[in-house]
Amino acid sequence: MAAAEQSTLFPTEHTFGVGELTASIQRAVARAFPAEVWVRGEINGLRAAGANGHLYFSLCERNSRRGPTSTLNVALFRQDRQRVEHELRQWPDFRLADGLEVRIRGRVQYAYGRVSVVMSAVDPVHTLGRLAAARDRVLRSLAADGLLGANGALPLPLVPLHVGLVTSAGSAACEDVLGELAASGAGFRVALADARVQGTEAEASLLRALAAMARLRPDVVLLVRGGGSRTDLSTFDGGRLARAIAAMPVPVLTGIGHEIDTSVADEVAHTSCKTPTACAAELVERVLAALRRAETAWASVADRSAAAVAGADSDLRRRADLVAGRASGALGGASGRLEGQAGRLSARARSGVTATAAHLEGAGRRLDPGRLHGRLTEAERALVVAGARSQRAAARAAAAAEAALELAGARVAAADPARALARGWSLTRTADGRLVRRAGDVAPGDTLVTTFGEGAARSTVTATEPAHPMPGARP
Repeated sequence: MAAAEQSTLFPTEHTFGVGELTASIQRAVARAFPAEVWVRGEINGLRAAGANGHLYFSLCERNSRRGPTSTLNVALFRQDRQRVEHELRQWPDFRLADGLEVRIRGRVQYAYGRVSVVMSAVDPVHTLGRLAAARDRVLRSLAADGLLGANGALPLPLVPLHVGLVTSAGSAACEDVLGELAASGAGFRVALADARVQGTEAEASLLRALAAMARLRPDVVLLVRGGGSRTDLSTFDGGRLARAIAAMPVPVLTGIGHEIDTSVADEVAHTSCKTPTACAAELVERVLAALRRAETAWASVADRSAAAVAGADSDLRRRADLVAGRASGALGGASGRLEGQAGRLSARARSGVTATAAHLEGAGRRLDPGRLHGRLTEAERALVVAGARSQRAAARAAAAAEAALELAGARVAAADPARALARGWSLTRTADGRLVRRAGDVAPGDTLVTTFGEGAARSTVTATEPAHPMPGARP
């Protein structure tokens, strides 16, 4: 009864076993694709060959809005892989990589419940041609928007010591740049932004790193990557990355690949260097050149300052000797005049006393002492008075001479340049030592040396002005 009811509900038809159905699908696929076919798509999930030497990845057709629409598994077995790699030696610019559109040949098969392709060959011309065409389209678009020279128009700092580095942390390119900068001894400060430089995630990773550097604003950004095939470097031909470089607020220096490689990123950057090491060397040379110029300038300033100080010192010593000589001469003359006046006064006093004594002695001989006693006494008093007057006159003459000597010394001291400098005055000379007395003695661009009470200063004339009357001065 149960069997009859089942037969009624489910009419008896052929029912496949799993193995039978799988075999039927395999035969159908074999009949549909009796020979190898060419298929194109974007590589995804490429993994390094395992211990067995086989290589596996997927081919995808991508939709820009929804991601992959179709996926096909691909197997490249060891024997076929060795042959393909041998053939690709003729194409050094081509290498299988994630995100790369390729055209491959292979056998379609159904195994393990999936349809896949067993790859036997690849067409590098298809991939390289598409890359070149895409690169040309990006360059034309950048040129049309005026972006090829945008970053190059930014001024490169004279001493770019704060460096932003965008690359894969720990890579050979990263270590080359850091080693070159450190070996210079110039005191570079490096901010590293780690980024993927190859594969499907490389573009987004590089864009994030550049955005971080735009916020940080170092003196300069180095975007570097080691060597590789044209396909390895295809990320640096992308339009989004190129536009991000053009929009950077600081100069971007690129060192991508080997000496023969030129990417779109190189075209839009401020400066393109052949390698990562050359990129770092460019900065080192710029900084060291600035250092050499500074050292030369300081040496020149020091030499000129030393010469100016030596000249000013020599001139000051000469003038001091001249003042001292004149003062000594003035003092010597005053002293001699004082001694002469004192001698003449003393001689006159002695002569007067002697004459008076002789006159009295003669009068005494001619006259009677008794009669002339009173007159003699009076004469003696007159003699005493005359002697006192002579002494007072000599004292007044000596005091006048001493006052004249002090006045001469004060005038000499007042004329001493050192005292004038100490009171706040200054002396200004040209670079060759000529004293500047008026604005007309100099012209714009002349170098002046000003001596103060303590020290000196060097300046440059920027402009001169005509003389103006001092406040309160008579016309």
